[in-house]
Formats: sequence, structure tokens, C-alpha cells
Amino acid sequence: MSPCRKKSSLNIVWKGLSMPSGGEGALTLTVRMKVSPEPESGEELISLMKRYREALNYAIEVVIENRALSLGRAHKLLYSVLKERYGLPSKVAQDCYREAIAVAKS
Repeated sequence: MSPCRKKSSLNIVWKGLSMPSGGEGALTLTVRMKVSPEPESGEELISLMKRYREALNYAIEVVIENRALSLGRAHKLLYSVLKERYGLPSKVAQDCYREAIAVAKS
């Protein structure tokens, strides 16, 4: 059984469209949907959200202290820590340090 099930509404939002001069372009599509966690996985989702928040605060500090504004440098400093200390899945750990870089740059 899936940890999340879709509700009836689905909103599709166009995020951006870029067309280089050669006529070939990249289209980015952002899909927003409401999800409802299964009762047994609700606590797991809340736990992941709390761990992500803590990991993001840590990652922001590390990025700022080390001036790690490139993905490569942030990855070297943070990826293993985010996975091991905070128990984040790979993709979530990557999203976390990417968001930390964005915050540090702003």
C-alpha cells in the first residue's frame, strides 16, 4: 500500500518556459496535488518533516560558515551527514543542501 494516496483534486501549474535562440527549449512543469497519508504512515511523514527542518537549519549554518555556495562543495560537506545523522533519503538530502544554498545566497 502506498504511503500517500491522492485526493480528488489535481492542480497543474506552469512554472516556466524557456526557448533558446535555436528553437529548442526546455519546459518545466510543476505539479501540485493534495495528498493524504495513510493512517499508519502519518507519523513517519511527520517525523521526516521534523528531521528535514532540523537538517535544513544545520545545512544553512554549514553552508554559511564554509561559504559553500556551489553544489559540489555543499555535497562534500553535507550529503553524508544529512543521510546518517538525520536519516534523510538520498533525494531529500540533496534537496536539503540545495535549499540551504538558496537561503544562504538570498
